[in-house]
Amino acid sequence: MTRPEPTPEAIEVGRVIRACRKQRGVTMAALATRSGLSQPFLSQLERGLATPSLTSIYRIAEALDVAPGTFLRAPGEPGTVSHERDPQVIRVSEAAGQIARVLIPGGSSALMEAYEHHFEPGLGERGWFRHPGEDFLYVLSGAVVLEVEGEEPLTLTAGRSAHHRGDLPHRCRLFGDEPARTLLVTAGG
Repeated sequence: MTRPEPTPEAIEVGRVIRACRKQRGVTMAALATRSGLSQPFLSQLERGLATPSLTSIYRIAEALDVAPGTFLRAPGEPGTVSHERDPQVIRVSEAAGQIARVLIPGGSSALMEAYEHHFEPGLGERGWFRHPGEDFLYVLSGAVVLEVEGEEPLTLTAGRSAHHRGDLPHRCRLFGDEPARTLLVTAGG
């Protein structure tokens, strides 16, 4: 079985992760321990042979003490309008087939990040997640359940929104049998 050719995007993400790790003097073994990701997986990422999910990006960013947007493609410079590229599409987690479109990756300012999440029936559920800052979730279509540790689950339908702390374990999952789309804005951190 032949391995698929690395995509230019995967190569660039891997290059940035490797450069950031080396700049901070962190070995791959130490990054694996800190992030909870396997050393072989990290090696594949750095060589552009795998593309990390949003969950992995957050784990690597936390382990290297950088903003998650450091590893994501920016759609344009802050303060400018850019229509040159389509938003980057990335898996939400390794375990699920759910995807997110990266609208604002955060980057060096790390003031705000924005993602359009797509939830499709039968593609698995996103795992629990935590990060610095606060989240604002707006349902564009369909219905989702927002679960935040220590709080009652909240079912949100199109046009409804919720706000919660990002440092509490949380996840969003599809409600019902119809696809859903949400806008997630993360601020602070």
